[in-house]
Amino acid sequence: MKKVIYLLTLISLVLVGTLCSCEDNEKVIRVGATPAPHAEILNSKVVQDYVKSKGYELKVVVYQDYVTPNKALNDGGIDANYFQHIPYLNEEIANKNYKLSVACEVHNEPLNLYGKENKSDWSNTKIHIINDASNVSRAFELLKVNGLIDSYSVENFNAQSPVYTSSIGVTIECIDAGLLRYKVEEGGYAVIPGNYALNAWDSEKAISYKLFGEDTNVAYPNIIAVRTVDLDSEKIKVLVEALSQPEVKTYIESTFGPTVNYLFKSYLE
Repeated sequence: MKKVIYLLTLISLVLVGTLCSCEDNEKVIRVGATPAPHAEILNSKVVQDYVKSKGYELKVVVYQDYVTPNKALNDGGIDANYFQHIPYLNEEIANKNYKLSVACEVHNEPLNLYGKENKSDWSNTKIHIINDASNVSRAFELLKVNGLIDSYSVENFNAQSPVYTSSIGVTIECIDAGLLRYKVEEGGYAVIPGNYALNAWDSEKAISYKLFGEDTNVAYPNIIAVRTVDLDSEKIKVLVEALSQPEVKTYIESTFGPTVNYLFKSYLE
């Protein structure tokens, strides 16, 4: 009899623990993000305090790559992610059949050319750019607008055919994003997205290495992505509201300077 009572008590405790765990999970918003500026923005006091005021806890899962966050989101491991712009998300959806959607735009990271010294004559110079398709045309356009290359075609320029030489002698090479910073530190030149620059250097050094960048009107907003079926969920609504607060703009401007521009837009109905 004592054994039966013990077993019933044990089962009850397990069930209670399971129910509590489920209730707790309902009040936790898990967002995958790359370190800077995304995770830093999510962990800022203004965002965390707003989420807490609505009865939720915001947990940030930090990823060091661009592949895992969308897979984790699509597979249900996290509730949202914050690391990419819309062209990259669309490319991932097309290639991997993910069922993901945009919940809101948060900020823009201008693509910049970085180097230790500027030049008046760029002929016979090699410039490295990121090797993902959604940013190749963007990098070429930046260099064209600033006179480093003339006309260009990127149809056959990719990771399998990573070198392009312009008619004025500027060579462009496509390499892994994680290697770009080292080209600059070794005295070379690289076109780098703002988040990679911030992960490589503090904001002061990133600004000192910046030679020129995209016009602020050229926007590739970084977004909150969610599973399409969750667009109407209360969790996502709270997360989007948190990022819409005016104090978030103030935090971004004071923390990251011109490397990150706040431009919030909600996609929720």
